[in-house]
Amino acid sequence: MKRAVRWIGIGITVAAAATMLLADVALAAPAGRQPGTPVDIYVMRFDVLSPGGIDCAVDAPGSEVRKERDLVGHPLIRIWGNPRAATITCTDAQGVRWQATAQHSAPYLRASTIYGTVVYRPDRAATMTIVDAGQWTEYQHKTFVRLD
Repeated sequence: MKRAVRWIGIGITVAAAATMLLADVALAAPAGRQPGTPVDIYVMRFDVLSPGGIDCAVDAPGSEVRKERDLVGHPLIRIWGNPRAATITCTDAQGVRWQATAQHSAPYLRASTIYGTVVYRPDRAATMTIVDAGQWTEYQHKTFVRLD
């Protein structure tokens, strides 16, 4: 009896592990992309001290874009595909338009997500983006530029 219960437990554990692996593979790739196909991934977010009321529009030909909001209400933009070709334009609460350019010059590494954290300050004409890929960090100045 103990042996049967042990084998049932092992079977359930193996089934759970297989389900988790399959779900990870199926959900990791955006819709329309084949799992396992290497793509460049760029995530743009704003630092905690950025004022609220920012809304962003993304034009990324040939890429998939997801626009979300973080816990404090700032935009969170994810681009799968070719982030270098993306144009990210944001509008703040006063109606001033800004353009992000860090995704054009970020060094993309396969199998890693590049995070660009915009240090947005409305009183400046251009601010910086902190580009992070795991253990590699770069401060790119004048990469969030006022258009108006």
